[in-house]
Amino acid sequence: MTQTAPSDPRSVPLARRVRPALGMLTAATFWTVTAEVLPSGLLRAMSQGLGVTEGAIGVLVSAWAVTIAIVGIPLVKLTMRVPRTVLLTVSLAATAPANLVTALAPDFTVALVGRILAATAHGLFWALVVSYVATIVAPQRLGRALSLVLAGPTLAGLAGLPAAALIAEYTGWRWVSIGLSLILAVTAAVLWLTLPRRRVDPAVGEPTATWDGSARAVVFVAVGGGLVLVGHFAAFTYVTALVTGRNGLSAAAIPAILLILGVTGGAGVIVSGVAADRLPRTALFCASALVAVGLAFLLLGHEPAVFIAGIVVWGFAIGAFPPILQARVLRLSSPAFRPLAGSIVVTVLNLGVAAGATAGGLALPHGQTSLLLTALLITSTGAAAVAAAARSATATPGQDTGDAIG
Repeated sequence: MTQTAPSDPRSVPLARRVRPALGMLTAATFWTVTAEVLPSGLLRAMSQGLGVTEGAIGVLVSAWAVTIAIVGIPLVKLTMRVPRTVLLTVSLAATAPANLVTALAPDFTVALVGRILAATAHGLFWALVVSYVATIVAPQRLGRALSLVLAGPTLAGLAGLPAAALIAEYTGWRWVSIGLSLILAVTAAVLWLTLPRRRVDPAVGEPTATWDGSARAVVFVAVGGGLVLVGHFAAFTYVTALVTGRNGLSAAAIPAILLILGVTGGAGVIVSGVAADRLPRTALFCASALVAVGLAFLLLGHEPAVFIAGIVVWGFAIGAFPPILQARVLRLSSPAFRPLAGSIVVTVLNLGVAAGATAGGLALPHGQTSLLLTALLITSTGAAAVAAAARSATATPGQDTGDAIG
């Protein structure tokens, strides 16, 4: 009995063809996000080196997020006909010299220019990486593949930033940035050698720069997810103030609370892959609802035990939420629209950071109860929108709208 070889390269065992690529993409997301958040861990050193306040160094982080939100969708449209493997490698490689500009900057202005250039390349890379993963894995494994690749940002916060801050104590922040630039360049070179090349499937066609029938569902879910993230960042941006303000905990508890958030967030990322694959519609609503539940615990947490329970639920839920959101958006999108869908999600994520921090900053002067209530209301609105999107989703070519075992 003869057996016909599979025509779809994704049907070849995942371990043989795809896992090395996913591993390198995880490394790439780890290093790029470490570069993104680096000033947060080097505030004092960079402020002294560039002769500005620590608040000004914070602008280097916010400018990065705003840049990505602005350039993500336009850059994807402009580069739609360039092969994805080329774009991923070139955009990652471009972050290296741009990051070097900041490392060698004689003043704050040059450092800011370097950050904007690096964020532009980073924005294109992140707009493409999620949709590219969908082209190299079987559809039923999309959630698990994304949870692996998106573990990179979680690890960047847990390990990359603390390690960079520690090394900077001995070498100075400029040498840390220079070293990170070299690592980014090497990672880009290895990524080029690792990524599978895929021919365009005639049934799918070339990626499109125009909106198709799946765009409405993508935007609906992305907006709902964006509101969840706005609510999250409204509280998360000021989490250190929340630790000491309402529940009897002292400032000495802040590192432990941040560690709990990081560890539970990592656990959420691990669980998110299986959840996104087995229950793609239900998992997104459950994750968004759990973010709201965690914030409700913080709102009611006048006792340390209740507050810590809220931190655990919140951390786990927000760790799981982004991979599940992105997997859901890709499943709702037609294959040809996926590059634009990926850029929409990246834009939403970064707008969530900026809008959440702004909303929290406006609410905090009125008290921490006001801050948490604001965060909870915004998050709950987003969760309700996600639930409405799940109920109203209709099947279109390329969509996966229901819950099924994968």
